[in-house]
Amino acid sequence: MTIPLSVRRGGIAALMVAATFGVASSPANAASPRAQGSGTYLVGVSEPMTGAEAQAGTEIYDGELLAAQRINAHGGVLGSKIVLKEEDDACDPQTSVNAANKLVSLGVKAMVGGYCSSAAQPAESIYARAGIPNIQSAANSTTLTQGGFHNVFLVDPGGNLQAKEAANFFTKILKTKKLVIADDQSTYAVNVAQLTAAALKHSSVGVLPIQAVPNTTQDFSAVINTIRSDNAGAVYWTGYFAQAAEFVRQLRQAGLHIPFVTADGSVDPTFIKDAGAAAQGTYATISVLSSFLTGPAARSFDAGYLKEFHAPPGPYSAYGYDGVLALANAAKKAHSLAPAKVIAALHHLKFQGLTGSVSFAPNGARLGAHFVVLQVRNGAYHLAPRQP
Repeated sequence: MTIPLSVRRGGIAALMVAATFGVASSPANAASPRAQGSGTYLVGVSEPMTGAEAQAGTEIYDGELLAAQRINAHGGVLGSKIVLKEEDDACDPQTSVNAANKLVSLGVKAMVGGYCSSAAQPAESIYARAGIPNIQSAANSTTLTQGGFHNVFLVDPGGNLQAKEAANFFTKILKTKKLVIADDQSTYAVNVAQLTAAALKHSSVGVLPIQAVPNTTQDFSAVINTIRSDNAGAVYWTGYFAQAAEFVRQLRQAGLHIPFVTADGSVDPTFIKDAGAAAQGTYATISVLSSFLTGPAARSFDAGYLKEFHAPPGPYSAYGYDGVLALANAAKKAHSLAPAKVIAALHHLKFQGLTGSVSFAPNGARLGAHFVVLQVRNGAYHLAPRQP
């Protein structure tokens, strides 16, 4: 069950400073546009609050909120307290456009958020026209940095790195002979699927035609029949976790126990819960998570998140946290909250975040992060024993 976002908001005592900034606040009025004015830094947040991906949106927002709280507890950004204004994009393109227009109309000075690339992409031009930083916490399709917008920055590394990790895993570790890649027709999933197929083009892995599965599909029998008839040795699912759970359950029920690997959009505890026993032994490619780091900043983040939200961080909570840190550090570097100056500073920013060294390529793609392979064992994600 997804806990309503309005219930999961509250104060937190000042905690240890993480990275350049530390972060804590008790913004009872954090969602109110009336909070903007002298001494506040109004930041828009657009993420799924409803729909199948709402839990991921909640976990990302909570990471962002924790960052804002800690920064505010240490004086804010250049003396101004961060106030987050959240709008639901529902992982839907039109809803995302509506959310972006509303946030801009409220006068936000930056946007930090994003989970589904298909929702993030059509909103890019709106934030660009408004001239504000557009920091994507978890949306990571390489298409997001191909629109020519100077204000887009991806905290989660894009599809090229994931495709390379997946290709190496199928060739070097699984030694797959025939591979079925399936996407859910979303911008993100198609991007990862195509990049992975391209990365495997001259390898020992025979990639069968990519299976395009509508995101409303619950019956995977057609794809499973293809897997069986073509004698595929592994599956790479690049869509999201709700369908991934149904896919792998039906695959196992059909008696096919070949390796099932997902891209990062399916890494979520909900996948493990919904897939049940079928989740055991499945793999996933994903950029490194705070829960697999051991430094003091990561430990402080995990403990602070658990204390505040009574649940462990989600897979992308740390990326939401680093997104807010990136904004705050850029404003500090620019000595200004003016959007144009913050955008310029983001292009030259480099700091140590929870997810590694954070900096951006000229087109806004994330630098300084790397991918790993996870495996589900005993109801939880672990680093796979063999990494590419």
